[in-house]
Order: sequence, then structure tokens, then C-alpha cells
Amino acid sequence: MPNPYPAAPRARSKTLVRWIAALSCCSWLAVPRPSAAETETVTPEVRKTDAVLVGSSSFNQDFGRILERELAQRGYQVTRKGVSGAGLARPDFHDMSQVLEALPIGKSTAAVFVYLGVNDAQAAWLYPHERGESGPESVPFGTEAWDTLYSGRARDFFERICQRGAQRAIVLLPVDVDRSGLQQQLEHIRELQARAASRTSCAVALGTSGDAGQFAEAGVPKRMPDGYHMSARGAQIVWQRIQPEVLRLLAPTPSAPTASR
Repeated sequence: MPNPYPAAPRARSKTLVRWIAALSCCSWLAVPRPSAAETETVTPEVRKTDAVLVGSSSFNQDFGRILERELAQRGYQVTRKGVSGAGLARPDFHDMSQVLEALPIGKSTAAVFVYLGVNDAQAAWLYPHERGESGPESVPFGTEAWDTLYSGRARDFFERICQRGAQRAIVLLPVDVDRSGLQQQLEHIRELQARAASRTSCAVALGTSGDAGQFAEAGVPKRMPDGYHMSARGAQIVWQRIQPEVLRLLAPTPSAPTASR
């Protein structure tokens, strides 16, 4: 009787080969593939530092928008806050110290740009704690008492920016205005602001002047009809004027060389 089993081992051998081949074929599918992010060269994300703009209504207009755009193009995360009619003389109208406290200023802040003063050529309102018993509620502009009060407020405002961790407070002094009386008053306010900045730990004052007597360029006005708000062209001219110094102040300070041992 012929043996019915001679071919069985061969069949089992072929089956085993097919099983091993199938296992080998599919096993590579079970190995996790590197993700697209893993196969590409990953550049670590650099945290962008912050820049804050705080000031009067000019920061709501072309001047503020130009500063914000220029800083954003250089990688800064910009917060811009303009307050119409704001200054340091009338905290009863707008208390800029409270506005400052609400802004995101800290150790990641590279610079805080301050633009105040055009609205300050007036009597300075006194906080209750600044008055004597039954004393006046305000101090007239142009007096020695006004200068002392304003200088102190400006210094405290700028220094508060430093205390909150900002690397630099950049005080943009009031621009030239096409109103002769106000222009003369602003000259004095600029002096007081610059002096106050020099008495802080991180503030520096930048002059913006250069338009007095030339408030038009090729027939295009540099100021709005009110004489003190900047037109789009006027704001661009002021930015170009202060840009080199602003960029210098924003440049990282080189670290001191490590002493060799």
C-alpha cells in the first residue's frame, strides 16, 4: 500500500516558509516610524521678548502704529496703550500710574516706550496726600512748585517701569508742535522729563525735535490741523529721526569676557 504521507513534510515546510515570509513582511510595519518632525532639522523656538508702548493719544495714531510695526518686524511682541488727553499733570482725569500697573511689564520686557507731556502744560492736580491741611488742590504751571512736583512724578513713573523688571524705559520727549505758545512750554517739559529719566535706574530720554518752523515737507503737512498731533508723514519723519538711537538701545548688551584661569 503506498505511503499516503511522503509529501506532508514538504507541505509543512512550504507552509512554514510562507508563514516566516509573511511575518518578516509585516514585522517592519510594527516598528514605529519617525515622525516628519523627527526627520527634519528642528530649530528650537526662540522666545520673543516684549515691548510696551504707553502714552497719550499719539500712540493711538500713526506714531504708535509705526512704532508697533517696526518693533514687530524685529521680532518683538508689542503691547500698545494710548490714552487720549493723558499726561502726568492731571491724574484726576487719567491716572497714568494705574494705566501702567495694568500693562504686561516684567523681566521679559526689553523696553517700555513712554510718550507723555503734550497735555501737561497746565496746572497740576494734587492727590489728597500731596496737599496740606486745607491746602490748594492744584499747583499753577510755570512755578517752582510745579517743576518740583512734575519732576518727581516723572521720575517715579519711569522708575516704576525699571522696578517691574523692564530692561529699558525709553522716554520719547514731546515732538515739536505748530503752536508757538505750547512749543515754548514743551521745551521746559522736555527738560524736566530728561532730568527725571537721568535719575532712574533704566530710563533714557530721546529727543524728537527737528520740525520747528518746518511743519511741511514737499507740501505735505507734518502735523494734523490741531498743530500737535503728527500726520502720517510727520510720524514717519520722527521715527526715522529716532530710529538709530532706538535700535542702539534695543541691541543686547555684550556680556563681559570670562577671565581665563
